[in-house]
Amino acid sequence: MRQYSQMSASTITTMHCGGNIARLFEPETKDQLRALLAEFDDFIMLGGGSNMIFEDALISSPVIRLGKGFDTVSRSKENVCCGAALLTSRLLNYCEEHGLSGLEFLAWIPGTVGGALFMNAGTAQRGIMDEVIDIEVMDKEGTRYIPRSDLNYGYRTGGFSPDTVITGARFAMKSAPREQIFAAVESFRKKRRDQPSGYSCGSVFKNPPHTSAGQLIEQAGMKGFAIGGAKVSQEHANFIINDGTATATDILDLIRTIKNNVRERFGIELVEEVRIIGKRL
Repeated sequence: MRQYSQMSASTITTMHCGGNIARLFEPETKDQLRALLAEFDDFIMLGGGSNMIFEDALISSPVIRLGKGFDTVSRSKENVCCGAALLTSRLLNYCEEHGLSGLEFLAWIPGTVGGALFMNAGTAQRGIMDEVIDIEVMDKEGTRYIPRSDLNYGYRTGGFSPDTVITGARFAMKSAPREQIFAAVESFRKKRRDQPSGYSCGSVFKNPPHTSAGQLIEQAGMKGFAIGGAKVSQEHANFIINDGTATATDILDLIRTIKNNVRERFGIELVEEVRIIGKRL
């Protein structure tokens, strides 16, 4: 098991900001993970770091990131079984190669399968949880399997508690011609190619019912607004871009300002899609 001390959160998150993590553990096996869960009651699970912002202060709680032993994928007929550390891009490539359809909407969504499950990543109409058979999780008592029907998942939430340790999942897929799958993947990729480039965590806010967060932010006159090195994207107002100099404080202050302006203008409370570790807004 790899262990790191005083690791900067800026090196392990796509937003490239945040303070030092006092202790980061990377278990390679279930036994190693079980030992960590037995040792710690308070910990933070990290996936690919594409949907998290760590505050600028020292993160004293241990952080656990699953290692290569959880980066697995296999199939049984039309079912796909994978570990939580597998990148969503690799899962999608595997399905393409084996003619298995159902997860094409994950195209160009970064991060790991575990992180995608935790937040039910996907589109406004469809999330990764819709294709799940069951989820493998671990706690102090051991490994258990939760069927999809037992999870209260919804838009941008998998229905898990913050301390849930997802270790794997099974997906129900359908056989389809590879050309058809590739075409569907390319269609989703085209839609997302226009998303802003640069250091970001993707969409910052969930879309409120019957409208889009980006549209509300733009109508509130926030496009291009900046605090320090953090700026509301000119291309898509629901993206905050770090120009490489932004601190987590800059970004969190900008998030707070956006929420206040949208609330005052429209009476709508925006809810963060990004997970914030440390300070609360």
